[in-house]
Amino acid sequence: MIEIMTREQAKTFREQRLLEEQRKLAEQGISSAFEGKFLVTIGDSSCDYYNFKHFITTQIFGMGIDNFVQKTDWDKKEVIEYLATVDQDDDLWEEQVMDYFGGMEGNY
Repeated sequence: MIEIMTREQAKTFREQRLLEEQRKLAEQGISSAFEGKFLVTIGDSSCDYYNFKHFITTQIFGMGIDNFVQKTDWDKKEVIEYLATVDQDDDLWEEQVMDYFGGMEGNY
């Protein structure tokens, strides 16, 4: 027997499926985050993004800096300065992805 899901049930099912996919990626050592409704991978040249700073920079350009600072509570001048001076491997970028974009670190 086929059951038809409501929109809310379908949304919940999709979210659960994506979270399970994210957990599987983490078990494989692949970090990930949500870009809108889409799960993207972070980590190297075979991923959607090379590193966490690459992901954050792309979000800023995609969302616009004003929307980004509103979402993350950054000061606009500070985020510009940090982008210019803070290394791509600094934990700051990973923390931002985890805190604001549903990120999950791969189990290395």
